[in-house]
Amino acid sequence: MRLRSLLHMPELGLTLVSGRHHLDREVRWVVPTDLHDPRRYLSGGELVLTGMMWRGSEPGADSDLFVRHLVAAGVTALGAGDHPEHHAVPEDLVDACARHDLPLFTVDAAVAFAEITERIAQRLSAGRSEDLASLLDRHRRLIAADGIGQILELIKAELGMECLVLSPAGRALRGGLVLGEAERAQVVARAHAAERLPQKVTLDRHRCHSVFGIGSTVHTGRFLVIDDDHSRWSPERRRVAEQLAALIALELDDPAVRPVPQVELVTALSEGRVEEHLLRSAGLGVGDEVTVIAAVSGPEAVRETMVAETVAGFGEGDPLAPPPAAWATIGNETIAVLAGEAGTAAERPRLLAWARHCAAALSKAGGEAVGVGLADPVRAPEGLCGALEQARHTATLAQPRPGGIDVAEPDHLVSHRMLLAAVAPEVRDAFRTRVLDPLTAYDARHRSDLLVTLRRFLECDGSWQRCAASLHLHVNTVRYRIRRVEELTGRDLRNPLDRMDLALAVNLD
Repeated sequence: MRLRSLLHMPELGLTLVSGRHHLDREVRWVVPTDLHDPRRYLSGGELVLTGMMWRGSEPGADSDLFVRHLVAAGVTALGAGDHPEHHAVPEDLVDACARHDLPLFTVDAAVAFAEITERIAQRLSAGRSEDLASLLDRHRRLIAADGIGQILELIKAELGMECLVLSPAGRALRGGLVLGEAERAQVVARAHAAERLPQKVTLDRHRCHSVFGIGSTVHTGRFLVIDDDHSRWSPERRRVAEQLAALIALELDDPAVRPVPQVELVTALSEGRVEEHLLRSAGLGVGDEVTVIAAVSGPEAVRETMVAETVAGFGEGDPLAPPPAAWATIGNETIAVLAGEAGTAAERPRLLAWARHCAAALSKAGGEAVGVGLADPVRAPEGLCGALEQARHTATLAQPRPGGIDVAEPDHLVSHRMLLAAVAPEVRDAFRTRVLDPLTAYDARHRSDLLVTLRRFLECDGSWQRCAASLHLHVNTVRYRIRRVEELTGRDLRNPLDRMDLALAVNLD
């Protein structure tokens, strides 16, 4: 389908802004995206639709970088519109498209991106009557109760390819391709680490699989795994797989779109109030045993995917069925109330293990770290507010590496960390500064290692010999340094209370 054909479809609401000399370019598919860099989901020939949500504080630079990414991926044209703050395409985006010679269309605000995608897909399918793409389109009516499974069976029958749809954490959602838990974990790890999809994954040094992205959310979308090496396919076969992934994306619910009753329940809980009718509206029983989960900090999409996978992947039965849980994002927290068997004390070890599995699978997402806290099971509604506070405190005790996710449980609260988490950050900082500043200042002036020596001395439980051996120092050197630490801080490390002060300060550093 050529670009000029779009101008003869007024129902699309597309108006050409620039690039009239490229109207003979072919459009192979349509991809809506608001990612800063969507290259991993592009393979060339697409009409990209964007609501321009990637525009930040430097719109000119953002537009230039976004267009350069599209051109590098071989995109045919760009359609822009549907931004809440821009009723026309911004000049910086127009300039960027002209500068990089990328055809640009405006999208009428009255036309949804989904409608444009559907109509172009129908036109593309009609023009390929002998291609499997047309067969997929004719069987579009099959996508109803178990449409994903039927489409995967269709692909197997027509092309002899086994397929499997995986969740971001490696849960098998649909498909006949059999992969073990460890193999699924390997596949999603490679997919999360890849700069763009599709990605070739080799298992056991000889089994090649191809991983395609479903949806356009980097690191948190689902994955389509096909039992074949896409790098050896013809262009037509590869287009079939990409269109299959697009069809599946239409059928899968977006986990970030939360039902109103669940949002109302979680909002009320975050405000310190829970009413029985809110529990019932959200599908949770009054008096049931539940577990509250809180995810804090980090990218919102990663938090939401982590919580969605934790609550959805634990239950039995259909992996696409809604779990007995309510969750939503309120501010910079994503909060879940998990009911059913998974929310009980008896199943706590399995829930914790699964949550940590999800954290490990999603820790390739990058950005800020995400802390996840699980509260002790309580009875709803009377125990929910206290459980949320416990989950929040527990989440602050998680210690994820940069860009990673860490899960903490209430057992972590039985330590000095519980007290530290409950103290205001400015108080903790003031305490650490008053105790350790003399050491850091001395180290800076004399290029010494008093703070390092103190930290190791405490880790070695006050053993002179072990501390000296671990630092490769003579024991008399360690004794001298510790005396200097005591003089500068005014603490005596033989006194348990003084040692506790220094240990807490070092732990906060």
